[in-house]
Amino acid sequence: MVGSAFSSQLLQGRESTYAPKLDLEGKQNFTRHTFIDEDGGIREVVRMNVLDDRHREEIVAFHFSRQYAEIHYREQIEPPQFYVVGRDCPWDFEYVMHDGTTFYLEICRIAEKKLLQLMRAENDCVILLHRKELWGYEVLKIEKHFPGTIPAEIVESIKAKSDKQRLFSLGDEDRVPQLFLRPPLNPHIDLELEIRTAIQKKAAKRHRGKERTILVLDNLTTHSEPDDIFSAVENLQGFLKDCPFPSIWIYTGYYSDDQGFDCEYSLTPIKLGDKERKLFSSRLAE
Repeated sequence: MVGSAFSSQLLQGRESTYAPKLDLEGKQNFTRHTFIDEDGGIREVVRMNVLDDRHREEIVAFHFSRQYAEIHYREQIEPPQFYVVGRDCPWDFEYVMHDGTTFYLEICRIAEKKLLQLMRAENDCVILLHRKELWGYEVLKIEKHFPGTIPAEIVESIKAKSDKQRLFSLGDEDRVPQLFLRPPLNPHIDLELEIRTAIQKKAAKRHRGKERTILVLDNLTTHSEPDDIFSAVENLQGFLKDCPFPSIWIYTGYYSDDQGFDCEYSLTPIKLGDKERKLFSSRLAE
């Protein structure tokens, strides 16, 4: 990896936390989640947030493939090359390495469902508000989720059904909210159940190639720490052993630029094949 421009944390200990180590000044694609407890305590959690879900998958896949190359090809002099030769056919990504090795990569999220829904609504709002003109139905969508963001005179002018198909000018003023206020949430989840359910859904896919598919669980939870992951995985050992995927990882992103560089993330393996386990262990022993 390239210094602070590409920083990964592997196999964190139970006492560690899912948090960036570097200052966030100038970093991109992240959200600070601030939670206020009943007793007034404040807790901040930083997670990577990419407005477009497909783009997020590409960043996660790029981070993982860099780590895959670091583990499998770190002894060779020339930097390893990897190529995406398939997208959504049928797995999220199909990779070919420079030596002919091929594998699939499948990404799925683990998250608090209500918080994820709110984040998607917020991201949709930001995407729309970057435009200078909006259709009437888009104005109403923003007003529904975030009232007061668009001038009242525009909202009030959308009365008839035909108004929803009209374009409205927002002008040049920057209207993207800098802060989203959310209703009280209980973002704690049953992590063991969430991991099991995510894997079962992917294992139920009827596509071929599971024996060559690496599964990455994209961790968007805000109250789960490495200790919680380890505890959940300890109770899932039999299930993980029997599932068809040879390798399963937990990915927790903190920030990244749009190309996948200038980033920080954590990767925690929860299932490895024999060869991968040996390579991984030898790296950690250094």
